[in-house]
Formats: sequence, C-alpha cells, structure tokens
Amino acid sequence: MTDDCLFCSIIAGTTAATIVLESDEVVGFLDVRPVFKGHTLLVPRDHVVTLSDLPEPLIVPLFGTAQRVADAITSGLGAQGPINCTN
Repeated sequence: MTDDCLFCSIIAGTTAATIVLESDEVVGFLDVRPVFKGHTLLVPRDHVVTLSDLPEPLIVPLFGTAQRVADAITSGLGAQGPINCTN
C-alpha cells in the first residue's frame, strides 16, 4: 500500500467507492465518472505502478477477473460487448 495512491486508499477503505467485487488478489469498483454504464476498474490488492510491473502470479487472477466482469457487464447491463473485427 502506498499512502498517496488513490487505488490503495480505496482498497484500504479510506476513500469511498462502490466496490463490485473483492478477492484475495483483486478489487473491482465502479468508475466515478464512467463513459459507459458499468465501467469497472480492476486493481491488484498489492500496489503496482504499471502493467509492466505486475508480478507474474497476479496476471491470471487479474485478467481472469477482467474476463468475468466483462461477461457480467455484457449480460447484466445489456452492454454491447466485444466488437468483432475481421480482416
């Protein structure tokens, strides 16, 4: 945890947020100014500055959670979901 990190303060409970999921490794919360309904931010519980700094053991928990959240938003909110691209 870092004292000056907004995400760390949300995880610690010192900054209010609408938490939508919690696991041992990942916390998800709604964006306070979403561009799209249901926009959810997912962060590892351990402070990580950039995606390049994400430790390998957290890759599957973070991105597995991202996949489940994307599916839930698509089905639960009627969101558009992924856009199919063909070449």
